[in-house]
Amino acid sequence: MRRTISWQLIFSFLLFSIVIIGLFGWFSVRLLDSHFSEYVSERRTEEITGFTDEIEAVYAQEGSWDEDAIAVIGRQALQADIILKVYDNQGALIWTPTAMEEQDNRQMMSSHMSQMNEMMGGTESEYTVTTVELSDGTRTIGSLAIGTMGTYFYTEHDVSFMSDIRNNLLIVALLAFALSLFFAVWIARKLSVPVFAVSRFTGEIAKGNYTEQPPKETNIVEIDALIRSVDSLSRQLDSQQEIRNRLSSDIAHEIRTPLTTLKGNLEAMLDGIWELSNERLKICYDEVNRISRLIGNIDKINEMESHHEKLEFSRFDLQALNKKVATNFTAAATKKNISLVVTGEPLMITADQDKISQVLTNLLANAIKFTPKQGNIHIEIHQEGDQAVLRVSDDGIGIDREDQEKIFERFYMTEPSRNSKSGGQGLGLAIVKSIIKKHNGTVRVVSEIGKGAAFTVTLPLEHIRT
Repeated sequence: MRRTISWQLIFSFLLFSIVIIGLFGWFSVRLLDSHFSEYVSERRTEEITGFTDEIEAVYAQEGSWDEDAIAVIGRQALQADIILKVYDNQGALIWTPTAMEEQDNRQMMSSHMSQMNEMMGGTESEYTVTTVELSDGTRTIGSLAIGTMGTYFYTEHDVSFMSDIRNNLLIVALLAFALSLFFAVWIARKLSVPVFAVSRFTGEIAKGNYTEQPPKETNIVEIDALIRSVDSLSRQLDSQQEIRNRLSSDIAHEIRTPLTTLKGNLEAMLDGIWELSNERLKICYDEVNRISRLIGNIDKINEMESHHEKLEFSRFDLQALNKKVATNFTAAATKKNISLVVTGEPLMITADQDKISQVLTNLLANAIKFTPKQGNIHIEIHQEGDQAVLRVSDDGIGIDREDQEKIFERFYMTEPSRNSKSGGQGLGLAIVKSIIKKHNGTVRVVSEIGKGAAFTVTLPLEHIRT
């Protein structure tokens, strides 16, 4: 049976409360009955002992049996629902209640026991007779037959006391249950209201409404963390949607431009406006290659992100690879009079050498592309714990803070004009991110406009197979 979180919390809280209150009440009643029964038994024993001592004192005082004094004690015992019969040491009966007194007393005891059983339950007892010896301290002077309705003989006051205790425990249990219900509803509302708000918020996100305001924060740490996480997810989805929209536009633009050029050239040649020549065919061929490179780069990122492309891990010196790649850019750096400095010590890592070479190539290509003439580029390799750190920094034009989290997305370029000026497609850093992610590493950028940028890549020294 499916229930809302409110009913589930209320049901669970009340069930727990009922169990706790029930166990507490049951143990309390059992403990009370046990101790009170012991008290009644001890009191009854003291009463019988008191009557026995009085009878022995009568004999010791007179040196013989005084039937009148014993009769007074015997009738006092009858008032306490105890029937006494006194015998001398020869077994002769000295005193006993009259038949009428004994019959009336036994009827009263039976009636009283019935009332006790109705009021308290479990107190039924049979009439029993116990015989004890009477002594003057040195010798046996007789015996005493004691007739009672059992040891646990409660008086009306005892029964009333126990009944009041049980009624009070019941009242306390009901009050505790009522308080439990109140707190259960209060806690359920306290928890369910923000959960329902988060549920509604996520529902709006599922509909594509990423501008919906998140619920207000509560004083519950876990729910506040959930609200912040969902709100962050909403912002990321909104950003991703914006990137997808831009991606669609950029892909259309990237493909439309060479196709338009290619179509125009072919139409001109087909219509006889242009003569068919190797130079014009070369232009068409270059445009086809441009489209092919674009699609190839997109496929490359898809393969990396979907884990379809397997990495070929090997052991190699990252610093040696770094110097090799930097050497390939010496001519481009010299052409712009850029100072290209490589520092660091030999550092062995386990990775896909070709892919890491591609990462270095893309980072260096970007650094040279956006560093002005007579600028500086610094490539540094060092170790931090069990991580290899590669940092490529320059004093170029820099990247705006708002763009720093987006430059690793496909086709994202901080300035649309760069596409035409530099021939870029906005895929280089996206490829870098895919490769580093596949190696269980990280890549980040720190930059300020006009002060250059520093790209930092971390890679594990050893490959952990998963």
